[in-house]
Amino acid sequence: MNIQWVGVSGHAYTSSATESFSKSFQRSDMLSACMLWFLSSPLLSCCLQMLVPTVDTVRFSYLLEACLDVQRSVLFTGVTGVGKSVISTAALDALAAAPSPADQADQGNHRIAGRLIPYTVVFSAQTSSFDTQMLIESKLDKKRKTRYGAPVNKKVVFFVDDINMPAREQYGAQPAIELLRQFQDFRGFYDRKKLFWKDIEDTVLCAACAPPGGGRQEVTSRLLRHFTMLAIPPPSDTATKTILSSILNGFLAEFAADVRAMAGALVNASIEAYNRISEELLPTPDKSHYTFNLRDLSKQFQGMLMVSPSTCSDKEALARLWMHEACRVFADRLVCTEDREYFQQMLVELSSKHSLSTMSYSDAFDRRHITWGGFLRPGLDRTERRYEEVTDGAKLLKLLEDYLDEYNMNNTATMNLVFFQHAIDHVCRLSRVLRQPRGNAMLVGVGGSGKQSLTRFASYISGFKTFQIELSRGYGVAEFREDLKKLYRTAGVDGEPIVFLFSDTQIVQECFLEDINNMLNSGEVPGLFATEEKDRIVIDIREWMEKTGGNPTKDGCYSAFINRVRDNLHIVLTMSPVGDAFRARCRQFPSLINCCTIDWFSNWPAEALLSVSQTFLANTDLGSRAVRDAVAQMCVHIHRSVEDMSVRFYLELRRRYYTTPKSYLDLINLYLQLLQEKRQELRQARDRLLDGLRKLNETNVLVTSMKADLARLQPELEAKAAATADLLVKVAADQQEAEKVKAVVAAEEKEVKAMQVQTQGIADEAKADLAEALPALQAAIDSLKALNKNDIVEIKSFPKPPLLVQMTMEAVCILKQEKPDWETAKRVLSDTTFMKSLEEFDKDNIPDIVIKKLKKYIDDPQYQPDVVAKQSRAAMSLCMWTRAMDVYHRVAKTVEPKRQKLREAESQLERANKQLQEKQDALAAVVARVNRLQQQLADAQSEQRQLNDQVGGLTAAVRTCCVFQHK
Repeated sequence: MNIQWVGVSGHAYTSSATESFSKSFQRSDMLSACMLWFLSSPLLSCCLQMLVPTVDTVRFSYLLEACLDVQRSVLFTGVTGVGKSVISTAALDALAAAPSPADQADQGNHRIAGRLIPYTVVFSAQTSSFDTQMLIESKLDKKRKTRYGAPVNKKVVFFVDDINMPAREQYGAQPAIELLRQFQDFRGFYDRKKLFWKDIEDTVLCAACAPPGGGRQEVTSRLLRHFTMLAIPPPSDTATKTILSSILNGFLAEFAADVRAMAGALVNASIEAYNRISEELLPTPDKSHYTFNLRDLSKQFQGMLMVSPSTCSDKEALARLWMHEACRVFADRLVCTEDREYFQQMLVELSSKHSLSTMSYSDAFDRRHITWGGFLRPGLDRTERRYEEVTDGAKLLKLLEDYLDEYNMNNTATMNLVFFQHAIDHVCRLSRVLRQPRGNAMLVGVGGSGKQSLTRFASYISGFKTFQIELSRGYGVAEFREDLKKLYRTAGVDGEPIVFLFSDTQIVQECFLEDINNMLNSGEVPGLFATEEKDRIVIDIREWMEKTGGNPTKDGCYSAFINRVRDNLHIVLTMSPVGDAFRARCRQFPSLINCCTIDWFSNWPAEALLSVSQTFLANTDLGSRAVRDAVAQMCVHIHRSVEDMSVRFYLELRRRYYTTPKSYLDLINLYLQLLQEKRQELRQARDRLLDGLRKLNETNVLVTSMKADLARLQPELEAKAAATADLLVKVAADQQEAEKVKAVVAAEEKEVKAMQVQTQGIADEAKADLAEALPALQAAIDSLKALNKNDIVEIKSFPKPPLLVQMTMEAVCILKQEKPDWETAKRVLSDTTFMKSLEEFDKDNIPDIVIKKLKKYIDDPQYQPDVVAKQSRAAMSLCMWTRAMDVYHRVAKTVEPKRQKLREAESQLERANKQLQEKQDALAAVVARVNRLQQQLADAQSEQRQLNDQVGGLTAAVRTCCVFQHK
């Protein structure tokens, strides 16, 4: 069996599970190590966490089981990386998987083996008591309203990792720990909403923590008194060497003999390098992440186990692989060139000391770049790619450029990357991390270093999707967790490999990092999914579980979902070391360092700066290649000089000034922008000069033409001036004549207007007199029109008419100059035109004798229309008519002289108006003639002015052109 070893989040060591291999570790100086092991089917594709049965592991597992049997809580302590979490989780998983005892039904049986259900809770500096309580309650069964506990005949054990991580609040307490203390004291806690007490039964706590310091707090003794504390010692170098040698020998079993023979030397050199860097490169405030533990050693060997016999066929290749993996794990996190060169020099020394290689420092790191990658064969499936060494840098550059072109064609957000050596190195490092199972990375560098762009590119060439949250107004914890749910479903339910890119600029609240810390450590975010959402996830993933032969129970499905998320999800964090935030976060959230491969983005070297400037200036015409190279060198010089001055600025004033690659790119872009603007200005100036010369030539032609026009127009101007003077004299004379006529007409108009006023007065007086008679006349006419044939017949039917009717008919006969008796009246009434004759009666020519005869009737007081109406209504209308004729005659007799006078006045007015009109017509003719003359004068003057202006303009233009030509 091939044996592989790697330090994953299990925090321990790995080896084979064979009995013979286990027995080889039964010496007291080698039995303090705990291990994880991998089956090497497809490379590192499946991780099976298994504890090697050593004295220490058996001892601690036994003690844990013994304590849990009597409901006693256990606390494991020890330095980082000794295997606290792995011993605990492995022992708990073993107890959970153990067969149930035969006497399980016996109430006296207190053994926990086969009845245990383990759950893991990971604490960090931001862990709250609310999240802790919600997580615990979500794992327990609700038996009654106020009672929670494990399922029937089961025991729940909560393993709390990093229990001393929660930060202290304002008054010095740690709420999450106080909640656990309350549970340990009273076996329960209060409901958060309704404040009633909840009892918790069949539940035990198990915890692990490192010694206080580096963000870890001292745990109150009020909690510790409930725990049995077990201290796990770190493994000795001898045990570590033996374990690593066995693992490496097992892995190299199919390699060449000379390669297999290097296993022991590689292990010795690796352990010595690890010990030296741990002792000599200690953490400082500026290097707070210089905390090395055995996880880092495991990551180095994990990288070495990704090769195959075909890609690593000789000793030199294996030595280069060893150096490469050591640099990826240890050197990539170093912050300065001095530390990296120190470590690289140490690798060369150890390589020579342990006879791994004869390469010198310049051979290993100056004249070549040792680079390995799993993306060198495009077109292959992600699972078929091999981890192999890059032998041709130019070919690698061309391959990355092809990948970039393909990326830009497949994505709307294109990237313009320049692949200088540093950028290539970072891409290879990121692809290496993404190739590893559950590989996560933390990229540290100032803003604008290209961390996010290179991550997207490395994710693309590795065959992964990239997911990144999008901040918006009001983005908070709820929105962040909704994004995490989408991410989990993509990785866990859909099974798609994905990279979660998270930047420190997106940390709206520090609790975001709490969730990230849990994702890195255990893969599960407490309280992320509600119960209904978990049930839906279990339903969605059960089909996949059945296909893969997993446990189809609810807990088994959800556990498989979390493991599938961890397998498919790779977290890449991008952090800035500026300020104290990075150091504080590394201290508060240890998984950021322990579970991530750190890649420190340093300042670009001169060759990188030069490569970028040459690339950006390649398509710019600067006259010659020498000039372009000189400008590129000047950009580098400017940027480096600012960096040097920023160092001096810090040394003298203790103030930081950061120059980033983004500022260097801005410098180049600003130069190109200014160059374009200045070239545009020069082109405009050149065009103006050429336009001026063209205008001069055109001006010469125009001057000649204008002089000819000026000579031609001068005689015309003089003739126009003489004609205008003559016309002006004639217009003046006609105007005087018109004024005389106008005065006469004005006087006559005055007289005519007076006559008009007088005539209008006479007419108004006559109309006023007529207005007295006309209403009565009109009333009589209307009354007559109202009579009909029956009314006439009614009057004629009287054999002896009433007195007033007879008087009325006699008055009518008098007006019609007939005999005033009843017989005559009946005859008049019998006339068919009687009514029409009354309506058309000539009222203006009634003789005075008729009016005199009518007078006696009119003066009779009984002869009134309303009195007559009592005897005959038809007679009333005739009465009204006779009285109207009398009134009209009387009024007309008064009005007639006035009418005569009015006719004479109107006749006189008409003659005056006619004479006035004749004179007005004569005046209009004179005025029209004057207007025509004035228009002719205005036209002549306008033409004269135009000629003057034209001559003046030509003269001025000729003078200006002559002056311009002289200049």
